[in-house]
Amino acid sequence: MKRVIGVDLGGTSIYGGLINERGEILKRVSRATDSEGGRNVVLGKVKEVIEELIEDEKIEAIGLGSPGFIDVKRGEVLTIGGNIKGWAGTKIREELSTEFKGIPIFVENDANVAAICEEWLGSGKGLDSFIMLTLGTGVGGAIFSKKSGIWYGINYQGAELGHTILYPKGRLCGCGQRGCVEQYISGNAVENTYLELTGEKLKGKDIFSNYETDENSKKTVDKFIMDLGTYLISIKNIFDPEGIIIGGGVINSKEYWWGKMLDYYHNNCNSSKGTEILPAQFLNDAGMIGAAKVALDNI
Repeated sequence: MKRVIGVDLGGTSIYGGLINERGEILKRVSRATDSEGGRNVVLGKVKEVIEELIEDEKIEAIGLGSPGFIDVKRGEVLTIGGNIKGWAGTKIREELSTEFKGIPIFVENDANVAAICEEWLGSGKGLDSFIMLTLGTGVGGAIFSKKSGIWYGINYQGAELGHTILYPKGRLCGCGQRGCVEQYISGNAVENTYLELTGEKLKGKDIFSNYETDENSKKTVDKFIMDLGTYLISIKNIFDPEGIIIGGGVINSKEYWWGKMLDYYHNNCNSSKGTEILPAQFLNDAGMIGAAKVALDNI
C-alpha cells in the first residue's frame, strides 16, 4: 500500500503525518511554526517534520497545505502569505526539493486540503457541494462541487473567504485591507476582541471556557457568535451550497458557541433551509490528510 507524507502548515503549528491510501495516519509529528521568525525558520521547521517522518520509510510523495494564495502548478506562494511573516513569494516546492531529492512534492492552499479531507472521509462525503471554513489563527475558505472540484479562481485567489469584508473600515488585516472576516471570527480575532474590552491578553480557549463566569468573555464570545452567524447567512445567500463545514482550531471550543451560532443563523437568515451547517470531523488532522490525498491523487 502506498505511503505518502501530508503536512499541514498553519500560523501556529505544523502537523505532519505518514499516511496510507485509506487515509490512515501511521505516524504523526508536530512543531510550533514560529511564524514570526520568518520564511527560513518556518521552512526549517517543515523540513524537520518531513525528515522525522521519512526515516527509513519508502515515501511515494509529499503533499503540503500552506496558508496564502498558492499557485498549485508551481508549488509557490503568490502575493499573500497568510499569517507567516515573509511567506509571500516562497517557492515551497523548489525549497523542499533541494532537500528531498527524487520525491514528488505537491503544494496546495491550507483550507483547500482541509476541504479535500472532509470530502474524502469526513463531513463533506456524499455532498454535491459545500463551502469549507477553517477558523484558526486566521480564516481559510474553500469551495467544492462534485462537478468542478475545488474552485481556484483565475489567479489562484478564489475562495479567500477570510478576506471578504465584514466591517467596512474595520480592523486592519495582514492582507492590507480593513474589516476582513479574519479579523472578527478567527482565534486571534477572539483574543483581540477581549483585549480591546479589558486591556488584557487571554488565550482564545480560555475566553470560550470562561463564557459563563466572566462578563467580558461572554461579551467577546457573543460578538463572535453574531459575526459568524451573520457571515454564514451571506455565504448561504451567495452560494446556496448543500453544506457549510466549519473546521480549524476554534471548533475545539464549539461546546460554548455552536448551538447559539445556529440559533442566530436560523433566526436571521431569510431562508436557512436547504443548507446544513456541519462541524468538520477531522479537526487538526484534516490538513495533513487532505495534503496526503493531493499527493496520492497526483502520483
